[in-house]
Amino acid sequence: MPGADRIAIRTGARVIANGEAINELRKCGVPEEQLAPVSGGERIPLFTRQVRYQAICGEIELSPGAPGTPPQPHHSLAVAAVHVWPSGHCFMPGTSHADIPDIIDTGTRYTGEASEYVCTMDITFGMKYGLMRLGEHMPREAMDAGTKSFVDYIESPRARPLSHYDGGQLSFNFLLASDRTVFWNGHLGAYDGILRSVLPKPDVLIQAIAGRGNLNGRPFDGSAAEFATMISSHLGEPQRVIWCLHDESPIKPWRVDVRAATEMLETHTKSRVVELEPARKWYLFE
Repeated sequence: MPGADRIAIRTGARVIANGEAINELRKCGVPEEQLAPVSGGERIPLFTRQVRYQAICGEIELSPGAPGTPPQPHHSLAVAAVHVWPSGHCFMPGTSHADIPDIIDTGTRYTGEASEYVCTMDITFGMKYGLMRLGEHMPREAMDAGTKSFVDYIESPRARPLSHYDGGQLSFNFLLASDRTVFWNGHLGAYDGILRSVLPKPDVLIQAIAGRGNLNGRPFDGSAAEFATMISSHLGEPQRVIWCLHDESPIKPWRVDVRAATEMLETHTKSRVVELEPARKWYLFE
């Protein structure tokens, strides 16, 4: 989340996020009227800032609401919409923190689990007592440059807002102009029943590819490549797929090798992967 508070305050943008993220942004001074907490199942019309301002001034038609509700533009004035769906956080590869590889190969298959209670709660506690307190666990002289930069950041005031608890993963289906749809799933986790029921089916899928798949709250038996291919299939094989959450990292895993995922996806579905370059504009739709 670091940076989301500054973007919201500087631009006046409305923030749609889970309750944990909203609470953190509220602490950092994001105005209440810009905050929209969601948990999955919401359908939200999206407006330009100009239209939202006109609604506040009473210059345009408003949506009906309970007494005291901030003025909202009528949905007919929306330029887009987003449907929010419950999703899932990925699992870390292996059975313990020590098993995290230097490079995650999306073709590596994982099966079984350490116990019947393995779940994303392990990620929450790993964040709270491990990652966020890394500076307490490692002597400074044992850190490489990347680890030092990470520790310095999470221990600095610049890192706020920052939470060890993700608040519940969500996915978002953006309904844009001309009946085009973009589905964004920010972690390698999902509920297959939800994926199958998403309508409209997306034209573009932005899919996280790091970690071990989380299917319906349980570790997925197979590779990240297989899991991502399954997601594409359930979503109707979007024309284009963009991998995310595979950036180079200052801590292990240093990076994610997406080649196996790209090859499997393009072999078994009609989807095609688009490789983006940093700071270079790319059009979602031709």
